Amino acid sequence: MSAEAEIGQLLDAWATAVRAHDLDGAARGRSPDIVMFDVPEPLQAQGIDAYRDTWTLYFGDPGSRRFALHETHIVAGEDVAWVRALLLCTTDAAPAGRLTMGLRRRGGHWVVEHEHHSFPMAPASPGA
Repeated sequence: MSAEAEIGQLLDAWATAVRAHDLDGAARGRSPDIVMFDVPEPLQAQGIDAYRDTWTLYFGDPGSRRFALHETHIVAGEDVAWVRALLLCTTDAAPAGRLTMGLRRRGGHWVVEHEHHSFPMAPASPGA
C-alpha cells in the first residue's frame, strides 16, 4: 500500500471517530508530542492530553456529529508527509474550514505531529 493510501486510511478512521464522539479513536495516530492550532480556545494544544481535551470540548457541541474532509491532498515522502483538506464540521451553510497536518513515519506507522484547523473570516470593516 502506498504512503498516501495509508495516510488516507488514517484520515478516514479519524473522521469516523470524531463523528462517533470516540475520543480514543480521534486521538489514535497522534504523536504524544502533537501540537495543534485550533479555532476555539484553547488556540494551541501541546501534547496528547491537551489534544484530547480539545475533542472533549468539541464533542459537547450539539452540531458536532458532522465532520467530513473534502478535497484532501496528501504528499508523502519516505518518512515525512503533509495533508491539506477542506473540513466540513458545522451546517451546510457554513463555509468549509481548512485543515493542514504534518506527519512522520515512526515505527512503520504514520503519526500526526502537527495539526492546524482554521476557518475563513470576513475582513474587518473599515474603521472597525
